Amino acid sequence: MLHVAVDDVGGSDTFEQLWTKRVGDDHFELCCIPFFAYDMALGDVVRAEAATGYVIQSVVQRSGNGVVRVAVKRPEDVNTVHPRLHDLLGRLEYLCEWFAPGYVAISLEPARSHEELFTALAELGESVEIERVLI
Repeated sequence: MLHVAVDDVGGSDTFEQLWTKRVGDDHFELCCIPFFAYDMALGDVVRAEAATGYVIQSVVQRSGNGVVRVAVKRPEDVNTVHPRLHDLLGRLEYLCEWFAPGYVAISLEPARSHEELFTALAELGESVEIERVLI
């Protein structure tokens, strides 16, 4: 488990924990889809050292994967929109991680067309906010 600083969420002492596997002395492959950390994706190799408390210092090799986050804007819409999102991602067989009902990070594989995903997300209209973090 490594940490990455996320300054735009809760201040300068806020970190996201990311599951990894060691692939070198100070190199680790991300085994999860980041929710709050920008500029990294599932499968990226990052550098972190014991001396820094295993805080990620940099991305040393890109996997080519992208990340998109989808959030249901209004709490009263979660019970309606969450099942639609869940079904969509399952039907299209996307790797995803749920932070909470109505908030999901989706991994975008580089060799795949994502047109059907983005068309379906657009059909959810104003009920969701879509953020392309890394493509």
